[in-house]
Amino acid sequence: MTERNPYRRRIQIAVNLLGDLLRRGEQLSRKDVVEILRRTYEKHKIKPLKGKATPPDIYDKEMASLYVVGKYGLGLHEEYPGLFKKIFYLEEIYEEVIEKMLSGEYDSARNLLKGASASGVIDSNTIARMLRTAFTKTILGFIDEDEFARILKKTMEVFPEEEKTVKNYVRFYIAYKIAEGIYRGEIRNKKYKEAMKRAIALRLGFPQSTPSDDYIAIIAKEVFNIPERILEKTLKLRREKETSEEKEVSDSSSSNTQ
Repeated sequence: MTERNPYRRRIQIAVNLLGDLLRRGEQLSRKDVVEILRRTYEKHKIKPLKGKATPPDIYDKEMASLYVVGKYGLGLHEEYPGLFKKIFYLEEIYEEVIEKMLSGEYDSARNLLKGASASGVIDSNTIARMLRTAFTKTILGFIDEDEFARILKKTMEVFPEEEKTVKNYVRFYIAYKIAEGIYRGEIRNKKYKEAMKRAIALRLGFPQSTPSDDYIAIIAKEVFNIPERILEKTLKLRREKETSEEKEVSDSSSSNTQ
């Protein structure tokens, strides 16, 4: 609990990995990079950004972190556009879909995302993977929460059939931010935690989509390694399974989307 920035080490590891990728880029496929990412995280005892479940494709999803650090942190996409198209082609498509949504090109956004889906249909896993790119940019400070809220609302408009997926992702984001606040020492009691939970939901424009404390605890333990004794001071733990909605948060889907 001494390090107050939970992302410093994660970003440094990403920077080192990207440096290795640039040296060996011609030889590596996306699948190769996913495997290197998995081994690197396990070596450094870092968990992917996730909810409760650890689906088989979690490290393919975690490629969003490498992409965001490489593009927005280091500007590598300008110097190595070919490499980005080869390795981060999915993340590039997700960002293009978001740009089209925000500019009102709804049909184009739907068609583009459908083409990026391994199943050939727009499903909850595909929507969640797209939102993950925006989520990662938000938590690493490359866009603000207002922009993330706009993306969430536009996703609801463009993909109304995936309303439940978007609301589940809102719960995931709020749970993540509360867990991060506990880690940073900013949230130290149950009253303040509850106020923050509701405040974030209001800022995002989804006042009814708040996560349970048990769901927050899962992320706090899995991603931030916060001890239970700390969590007991800030969370009302029922020691029950999280709600069905939270279990189904599509960011942790077990789908084999690539």
